Amino acid sequence: MNKEFITQEVESLIRSLDFIQEEQAFVKRKLSSLLEKFVMNDFIIWAEELQLQILNREAAVRLLKLDILQLKKGVKASKSANNIVEAKLVTEYKKYKLQVVYLENEFITWKSNVNEKFEANIS
Repeated sequence: MNKEFITQEVESLIRSLDFIQEEQAFVKRKLSSLLEKFVMNDFIIWAEELQLQILNREAAVRLLKLDILQLKKGVKASKSANNIVEAKLVTEYKKYKLQVVYLENEFITWKSNVNEKFEANIS
C-alpha cells in the first residue's frame, strides 16, 4: 500500500478515536449533571473515587497476574537438578507472594470500608 494512503488512514483512525473520547466526555458531563439533580454531590464524588480505585486495583491485579504467569512459564521451562528451582525464580516467587498477600489484606480492609459506606447510604 501507498505510504501516503496509510498515513491518511491512520490520521482518520486517530480522528475517530478522538471523536469517541469527546463524545464519552460529553456523556459523562451529562450524566454528572443529571446525577447532581438526584443525588448528593459528595456521594457522587465518592462514587467517582471508588470507580477510580476499582480501575486502579484491577490494573494492579492484572499486571501482577501477568508477572506470576510469566514466572510460572519460567519455572516450567527451567532445567533443574533434583527438582530444585533456580534461586532467581525463588526470589521472584517470594516477591510476588508478598505482593499478593499485601493486595489481599489491603483489599479486605478496603472492601470493609466500602461496605460500611454503602450501608450508611442505604439506611
